Amino acid sequence: MSWLDRLGDWLDTRIGYRELLKEALEEPVPGGARWAYIFGSVLVGCIALQAITGWAMMAYYAPSATTAWASVEHFTFAVYAGWLVRGLHHFGAHAMIVVVGLHVLQVALFGAYKAPREVNWWLGLGLLGITVGFGLTGYLLPWDQKGYWATRVATNIAGTVPIVGKTVQRILQGGPEYGSMTLTRFYTLHIAILPALLVALLAGHLVLFRKHGVTPGASADLKKVDTFFPVQLAKDVGGVLLMLAIVLGLALREHGAPLDAPADPASDYPARPEWYFLSLFQMLKYFPGPLEVVGSIVVPGVAGLYLALLPIWDSVPSRALGPRLRYLAPLFAIGAGVVILTAISVRADARDVPFQKARALATRRAEASISLAKKGIPPDGPLAMLRRDPETRGTALFQEHCASCHRLGELGPEAAKATAPDLTGWGTPQWVLAMMDNPDDPHKFGRTPYKGEMLSLVHPPTDPQAAKTFHPMAEPNRLAIATFLGNEAAEVSDPQHDPAGAKLISVACTSCHRFRGQTDDDDSIGPELSGWGSTAWVRAQIANPGTNTTYRAEALKPERKGHMPRFDETLDAEDVNLLAAWVRSKARSSK
Repeated sequence: MSWLDRLGDWLDTRIGYRELLKEALEEPVPGGARWAYIFGSVLVGCIALQAITGWAMMAYYAPSATTAWASVEHFTFAVYAGWLVRGLHHFGAHAMIVVVGLHVLQVALFGAYKAPREVNWWLGLGLLGITVGFGLTGYLLPWDQKGYWATRVATNIAGTVPIVGKTVQRILQGGPEYGSMTLTRFYTLHIAILPALLVALLAGHLVLFRKHGVTPGASADLKKVDTFFPVQLAKDVGGVLLMLAIVLGLALREHGAPLDAPADPASDYPARPEWYFLSLFQMLKYFPGPLEVVGSIVVPGVAGLYLALLPIWDSVPSRALGPRLRYLAPLFAIGAGVVILTAISVRADARDVPFQKARALATRRAEASISLAKKGIPPDGPLAMLRRDPETRGTALFQEHCASCHRLGELGPEAAKATAPDLTGWGTPQWVLAMMDNPDDPHKFGRTPYKGEMLSLVHPPTDPQAAKTFHPMAEPNRLAIATFLGNEAAEVSDPQHDPAGAKLISVACTSCHRFRGQTDDDDSIGPELSGWGSTAWVRAQIANPGTNTTYRAEALKPERKGHMPRFDETLDAEDVNLLAAWVRSKARSSK
């Protein structure tokens, strides 16, 4: 007898594993082994995958609003195969939801919820709810934009529950605001409370399954009885291996799991939930305002109540599908509704141009964040890192404070909705020439309170009397002025063009504009052209446009509704300086 046999005998006398193994492997499968029975084993495989990859990530995760994103970024890009582990965990979570849903569907179709299996059906529904809970709580843990905003939506929905909603929301948040306490609550749910509930329900589910055995389909030949080993075991193992292959393939194709930019409560983010919540997200669009509770609570609650009461409601003694169709019709309707609403949501987003632009901007911000993080994240966290980076901080400031009125390249509102000049190319001679040609162009001042204040220097006015005395400015003079102003914005001195341009401006433009503090008309409302477009000019315009540095205060009288507001009261000097430099640089380099 080998040492291995002796070890087996020693263990068997103490725990009796051979009898347990024999009982498990020789379990009868009425009607024969079938692929339809694999989902329970595949679900156990999903749970094992989530546990193993989750434990690996826990060794590196730091759950706080300052450190969570940085720890996930480090695990993904600095730890060997960290990206693969995250990818397996991410797509494994998706697989787990799909498999538990298919398992519930298979049980319903086979009538395996009927007496005496009602309690096991309810335990299965509990496993479905816990699986969705894992997805919801795991969302937030990277503390990135997608997880943060999706979680805010979810907790706000929880807050709409009558009577207890606000209390539940506050408990989930860990207080009145979203922060480190929120993250700690969700982390505790994800790694402790939900796993404990999962183990308890899964153990009960398996015990009752062993007690009642496999439920064969109504069409199965009950004279044929297989044992679990070897045929059904082979099918179960094949299902688990197929699931692992699909999850691995997705993780390799996507090179891990996505990581958005760090969560920023002050930002504007195009939030969307994961695919398994898209149907609920779409349904909420049909129940606005006070009716939101119908879409968020009533409809899902009715669906859940139907599933819970199905074993009691279905009084047909047979498990054949035909006689039970009237009881299963709501289940099919729920499934069809989920599929249709999800498809509508995906299609609507694909056709939503502003959303796609916002999504592309968020993707670029995420890529910039990761690129910056590889150079090192400061102790005060990734948001501080982004705020110190001129490119990402400038984009964020423009989006928050300027993009509601101005366009600049791909940023800002649609052209037809912009209410201020398009800053694309602003500060270049080409922009100045276009301005002199048609100042009332919608891309210039055509949608502002200044429409009609400046006349074209190229085309005669529409007023016949004024047209008689109109003389277009000669093209060389226009080019000289445009070149001069372009040099002012570029902050360069050109001895060949600057004196000629300055002289022309003093002669032709000071009836409406100030130039070097001088004007021919004290009521002039045109901007100061000296230093126009330079960093100092842009800084002064952002801080307070109603000064002689850019515009005169009289040019921004209250009756001129829609004029640019001052920002030195809402932004600190550092942000004003950074935004000014960013706008000037981006405007001149954009097309």
